[in-house]
Amino acid sequence: MKQVSILNNVIGPIMRGPSSSHTAGPWRIGRLAKDLLGSKPCKATFLMDPTSSLAICYHDQGSDLALVAGLLGKDLTDPDFFEVLDLAPKMGLSVSFKLEKFPEADHPNSLLVVLEAKDGSSVRLHAKSVGGGSIEITSVDGCPVLIKGDRHEILIEATPGTEEQIIQLLKQWTENIEKTTCDNKLTLHGSSPFEPSSDLIDILKKSQLAKKLKYARPVMFPLAGKELFRDLKHLLELANENDWSLGETALFYEHEILKLPIDFLNSEMEKRLHLMLDAVEEGLKNEKISMKLLRPTAKKIMEAEERGKVFLGGTHLKAAARAMAAMHVSSSGGVVCAAPTGGSAGLIPGVMATLIKDMGLSKTEAVRSLWAAGAIGLLLDQRSTFAAEVAGCQVEIGAAGAMAAAAIVEAAGGKASQACDAASILFQNVMGSVCDLIQGIVEIPCHTRNAALASQAFLCADLILGGYQNLVPLDETIDAVDSVGRMLPEELRCTSRGGIAVCPSALALPRLDLKN
Repeated sequence: MKQVSILNNVIGPIMRGPSSSHTAGPWRIGRLAKDLLGSKPCKATFLMDPTSSLAICYHDQGSDLALVAGLLGKDLTDPDFFEVLDLAPKMGLSVSFKLEKFPEADHPNSLLVVLEAKDGSSVRLHAKSVGGGSIEITSVDGCPVLIKGDRHEILIEATPGTEEQIIQLLKQWTENIEKTTCDNKLTLHGSSPFEPSSDLIDILKKSQLAKKLKYARPVMFPLAGKELFRDLKHLLELANENDWSLGETALFYEHEILKLPIDFLNSEMEKRLHLMLDAVEEGLKNEKISMKLLRPTAKKIMEAEERGKVFLGGTHLKAAARAMAAMHVSSSGGVVCAAPTGGSAGLIPGVMATLIKDMGLSKTEAVRSLWAAGAIGLLLDQRSTFAAEVAGCQVEIGAAGAMAAAAIVEAAGGKASQACDAASILFQNVMGSVCDLIQGIVEIPCHTRNAALASQAFLCADLILGGYQNLVPLDETIDAVDSVGRMLPEELRCTSRGGIAVCPSALALPRLDLKN
């Protein structure tokens, strides 16, 4: 079972919209590729399988920008982000994107990256953006590896006869050393959550022991510890034994896996909360909103609710409108927090803003509620995926809805078991939800799904708090969601080749960003 951090993989990363798989993940791949090259790249070639989700979405969802920003050492939130394709040649980098089949392609977001430097060095790697901004590099220069960006990594092509000397040097830093032989080359791979000393790197570089050395730094918090729990049963046992809420249980999990102080972790989560609330406010102003298909409507809906111009209104509609507002920002390439993905980055902000503004939740309580939301996403990511390319919209916006339902139960003072049950019944209501984004753009139906499930999160929380008994627990529900999602045909998994994406009116929608 994979290791998951809530701040790395669930309530995060902090990113530019619109997509964590197609924006945040590629940025992380670019940063790691630059490190593995070991010098400034002068030429970059990116290959994508023509039938893949990435090939269809990479330009409209900013994968090209993110990859190049990573190579140039620019952050996702850098003001120059949208100019990086123009800046690259001026900074000595030639970039090309090609739609070609390649043998390693085994995922909808597979990418073959070939980098070259002026000094003649090069690197060729196969990488995958696997959902929610998580990534995997599975080969470097043809040799199998597994690099996820949450550890320090050293790759050494050993000079014949020097294997044991190199291993003894690496053991001063880590016991996690793997040997691989491919193409008659022996590669040693050392990995650790802790940074290697500069002395170790210098010795390895200057000695005759290594023909080649590649070093990559983590692009997220290193996983320095172990999981406090690995399944729902142990989570609930811990919560009951210690009289912890779901949010408290999640916080202590994160403390154990990252080995970072509790105060620091709460501060990091509060940063994400403020960023979420800022996205809601920005989306309601309409001032910086520039989408590709939709015109902003969140502000209009909120004003109609305030004037009593809607039929029902109230908390549910305000949460929905706020969720839509944050999605307006994400779709405009604004800075948001993936929760758990870019395509669902409006839902939890909409719910949290409503809990604070309309229900009087304090910032401290809101942070704890976000930890509770993180626990649900954690359980999903341990067992399944956040990638709609793999399992449909149910594991993106559906997951965010389930997470939000748990956050609401936490805010209401409910038990950890009740929060998990609220998440479970919401998942059960959206099971089988397809990803059929129109024209490959994260706007329709993503905005209304974020809005609708923000509202449904309150309903599911109230059903459980009111006494409904959920008889299919969250872990079994997640397994069912995963199974159903993988049964969906490729046309219904983020390829824009099915569902409403192929309706005549959808195909004919004019692009607002391409008008003269």
